[in-house]
Amino acid sequence: MKETDLKLHLGCGDKYLEGYLNIDFPQSEHSVMKVKADRYADIATLHYPSGSIAEIRGHHVFEHFRRADALRLLLEWRRWLKPHGVLHLETPDFATSIFYYLFGGTKERYEISRHVFGSQEAAWAFHGEGWNKEKYKFVLKKLGFGNLRFRKISNDLAKRFQVPALNIPGMFIPLPVYRKFGGKKLPNITVFAERLPGEIDEKKAVREILSRYLVGREGEAMLDVWMKDVFSS
Repeated sequence: MKETDLKLHLGCGDKYLEGYLNIDFPQSEHSVMKVKADRYADIATLHYPSGSIAEIRGHHVFEHFRRADALRLLLEWRRWLKPHGVLHLETPDFATSIFYYLFGGTKERYEISRHVFGSQEAAWAFHGEGWNKEKYKFVLKKLGFGNLRFRKISNDLAKRFQVPALNIPGMFIPLPVYRKFGGKKLPNITVFAERLPGEIDEKKAVREILSRYLVGREGEAMLDVWMKDVFSS
């Protein structure tokens, strides 16, 4: 495989994908999952040459990073990707999860809480940020990505057939039926984004993103702290 054809599957866990370089923590960092990877490493510390990667893919890993680290990684991944290279991320759909929590039963609310905040059985198994379509669109476009496509899968009926139209009928299947067959009703969102050619003003873009998190009179002082957190890592 040519270097510019290299495709990364980050945080692969036990889902080994052919044609990708599968990377995850070593087994010693996992308490339950049996990891199968080509390379064992902390994906937050990886380094690749600019323009050397064709695709970066991560399923239920990006939400584990706190806000500053998530933005730093998006900037790094953009540098690694060649022009029009693909970023492919799947995370819990935070917005739909809130809806499920508000209108679900008691058991559903516990499962949604885990879906949003993580399984928490290991040091890495906490979620640091919530993501949904509107937020992905704003952040990724600011950071130099375009041609965004989304797929929302909210339960295992839709997931089995990869048909988002089945999300609605799947909502009406009782949770005990899903559990009987090893399934679940948990809303996820997948985004596909291309690395657009050209340069961006990284600090200006990140500052615009972080300004949306300001509350009350925090202002520039809080932004300066957050900016240092992103760019001094």
